[in-house]
Amino acid sequence: MLADDMACNARNKYPAQVFNNENHRLNLYGDNVEVDYRGYEVTVENFLRILTGRHEPAVPRSKRLLSDEGSHILLYMTGHGGDEFLKFQDSEELQSHDLADAVKQMKEKHRFKELLIMVDTCQAATLFSQLHSPGVLAIGSSMKGENSYSHHLDSDVGVSVVDRFTFYTLAFFERLNIYDNASLISLFKSYNPSTLMSTAYYRTDLYQRQLEEVPVTNFFGSVMETIHTDSAYKSLSRKEWDKDKSVNSLTLEEERTPMTLTSEKQTSDSETEVEGGSKCPWSTFRNKVHKSEDIDTLVNYGIAIMAPLVAISTWLSR
Repeated sequence: MLADDMACNARNKYPAQVFNNENHRLNLYGDNVEVDYRGYEVTVENFLRILTGRHEPAVPRSKRLLSDEGSHILLYMTGHGGDEFLKFQDSEELQSHDLADAVKQMKEKHRFKELLIMVDTCQAATLFSQLHSPGVLAIGSSMKGENSYSHHLDSDVGVSVVDRFTFYTLAFFERLNIYDNASLISLFKSYNPSTLMSTAYYRTDLYQRQLEEVPVTNFFGSVMETIHTDSAYKSLSRKEWDKDKSVNSLTLEEERTPMTLTSEKQTSDSETEVEGGSKCPWSTFRNKVHKSEDIDTLVNYGIAIMAPLVAISTWLSR
């Protein structure tokens, strides 16, 4: 959900762009950003419908929260607020009891296993004071009677571009690498009242697990093994795949050795058969496919085989 009133604002010096830092290195409104609810769709009613799953039949799946009893959900809310409320579009408010009731319905309908609520607003801790559902963890940027402040001003745009709580949350993750196993307690303890200019408060009485045992990737994502290719249409060849996997896992290499030898033997046998005078088209095609370096080559061979078949079929149909 995004109010969407900044990127295309007439006063924005950088149309269709939003930055969280005055260095303008990261455009938060880039091509990979998907906004499901924007503008007038950002209402308290729609927000509560998303959480509880009470949608109109016409609402597409892409605009629904398709969670179940095994889901770990992160609910991050930021904006203007006060004692037990958060403003929506400066025209309506989400009350603490509304949030508590929605979370209760989510729990009863098995829509989450664990729920992390993060609130960055003035008196943020008061927004989750009415929560009573188990499996919920909450943290706010400020306690009752405290304000939450912006971090710095972008002189080019003329406004503050990021709040302190959000800025230091991002800074925490930027210091991590893919091998770190940071826990939630390390994130929560990283908030310094002197730099936030407020007191971050987290509520754990509804959460069953110890925060030291919960990695931040349970809610903020995880790192997957990926294969980088030079082209979107190319894949690793068989030899490159075996080489890549052997570097990543010694155990898998030991198990793969007999398979590799078998494949090499089959290739050798096929080559010997062709050299010995066998002109079987299928054997030749199988050899070519085995040696093919990318998907484009395989497609070309497929087209070469299909063309004569189509011609024969057309001739017979006359």
